[in-house]
Amino acid sequence: MIDVGEEISAEHFLEGQKVDISGTSIGKGFAGGMKRHNFKGLRATHGVSISHRSHGSTGQCQEPGKVFKGKKMAGHMGAAKVTTQNLEVVKTDSARGLIMIKGAVPGSKGGWVTVKDAVKKPVPSDIPFPAALKSVEIEKVELSSDATEGGSE
Repeated sequence: MIDVGEEISAEHFLEGQKVDISGTSIGKGFAGGMKRHNFKGLRATHGVSISHRSHGSTGQCQEPGKVFKGKKMAGHMGAAKVTTQNLEVVKTDSARGLIMIKGAVPGSKGGWVTVKDAVKKPVPSDIPFPAALKSVEIEKVELSSDATEGGSE
């Protein structure tokens, strides 16, 4: 429906519309179990000497004799693709190509994000279909300028 390389303008999104935004979260490097998975940590007494912030046991004994895949442990935190759903469009400025969003947009300042119509909320009935394309806006401006030139003769 839309040609490859078409540019969608900010007018595609309406005030009050719900959108899903995807971006790369802020990287936090290597993080322990308490920071990464909100583990409680070990006691401050009863034989625990220097491992108060450790995650504790990682599995059973001889049977099954391994650590299961997906076990929550210390490791690299952040710098992953995150999607925040159902954020609200507060305002759009099509002249500058800006979309003002209310809520937690994933990623650092100046990072690239993808804005899509919300999957879990209904799309407004008055939204431009298939999209508000910049090429269509340019054609409208050219047609209106041609009409005004033709009427002045």
